[in-house]
Amino acid sequence: MNQVAELTKPRDGVTDPVRMYAVLTVSVRKHGDAVPRRSAVDHAEVLLIDHSSSMVSPPSRLAAARRAAVDALGRIPDGARFALVAGSDQATMIYPHDFRLAIADRKSRDAAEAALRACAPGGGTAMGTWLKAALEILDRPDAPASRHALLLTDGRNEEAYERLDVLRDRVERCAGGFVCDVFGIGAGWRTEELLLIAGELGGQARAVRDLTRLPGEMAALAEQAAERDITGLRLRLHYRKGVTRYSFEQVHPTRVALHPARTDRSAADSSAGGPIEEYTTAPWRTETRDYLLCVGTPYHPDEDGKELFLTEIEVAVAPGHGKRIRLPEPEAVMMRWSDDADLYSRVHPRVAHYRQTEKLRRTFEQGCAALRGGDQASAEKHFGTCWHLAVTAGDEVMKDHLRRLVEVHEHPSGHPEVRLLTRIERFDVESARIELSRVPLPDGGRR
Repeated sequence: MNQVAELTKPRDGVTDPVRMYAVLTVSVRKHGDAVPRRSAVDHAEVLLIDHSSSMVSPPSRLAAARRAAVDALGRIPDGARFALVAGSDQATMIYPHDFRLAIADRKSRDAAEAALRACAPGGGTAMGTWLKAALEILDRPDAPASRHALLLTDGRNEEAYERLDVLRDRVERCAGGFVCDVFGIGAGWRTEELLLIAGELGGQARAVRDLTRLPGEMAALAEQAAERDITGLRLRLHYRKGVTRYSFEQVHPTRVALHPARTDRSAADSSAGGPIEEYTTAPWRTETRDYLLCVGTPYHPDEDGKELFLTEIEVAVAPGHGKRIRLPEPEAVMMRWSDDADLYSRVHPRVAHYRQTEKLRRTFEQGCAALRGGDQASAEKHFGTCWHLAVTAGDEVMKDHLRRLVEVHEHPSGHPEVRLLTRIERFDVESARIELSRVPLPDGGRR
């Protein structure tokens, strides 16, 4: 972000602000006592396990879900807090028996496992009700600062119990209250619902075909959540007067919707500057996250050749969170108007990568829509573009997903031809949509 972006001057008659993109990379590292160590008591985990009637068909599905829940509990450190909730068209406490958190130790884990195996499945599905229960359990003054939920389902919300707009409202009410990772098993879940929950609540969505892998995957995410003991980090964006923010989102390791938790417009209202936006972030462990910012600014001829400040990005800490956390210096997003096409046509590789992965996601969705509509030619065209984008991005995982949908024939022109497979499983389509919420690094890796 310390480079000056060269922007082309708008053509005559064009008055819309010119847009530019910047990638913000934030890394958290623990060096000895530089970051205060927190005890396991500072973490809370709520497991939301589908116990609707569909979970017993086949019986192995519920058995795998229960094994996964038990293994996840095993990764929660002693002294941490936890709760188990059975989800159907209602949310029923499995352990403890009222809406509170238990303290993790051998005795409480054994009691939770026994209560889980004694819980009888039945009823429909209303996931917003489960999330509402999780918020009730976690949103208390004495609750730990690090709050996480694991939601597992084999189905989709049923209109008779909870409409989509009600689910969306309940998800939005939970935003900022806890992070939620979501697992879809079987073939009855709805991708849009899983991505809505994970995207708004800062977690990951995963589709698991092989139920023998489910316990390990759930346990790994529970363990990672318990390691995220650094809380209260915020991103604060200071804008110059006249600058417009078009979008700001987390783009790695997953795409996460970001909404300002606070906006200060005092400088903008007095014409002394632009607004200040502050975004909360989910708890951190030792890790790196990337964010993509898009801002726009109008052109003024008297600014030709000058380096112009657009936005300053600052990492801050909420009051009461880690006095010994060392924060980086604020970084400025700078630009300069230019007529030199060799300058303004350059796109930073990281910006290009994340914009390309978003194009891959949109194109894949278009291919899925064509596939559902029976338009084979259009589906093949879109999936062919997806293959080209995945190759360019070095995304081997996405290429593997595409191979389950199409046959790829390399062409001398460099543009591959693809043909839809004769038989395509719904799970293969939907799991690829889920995978696209997890964004690879520019070199094709995944942190």
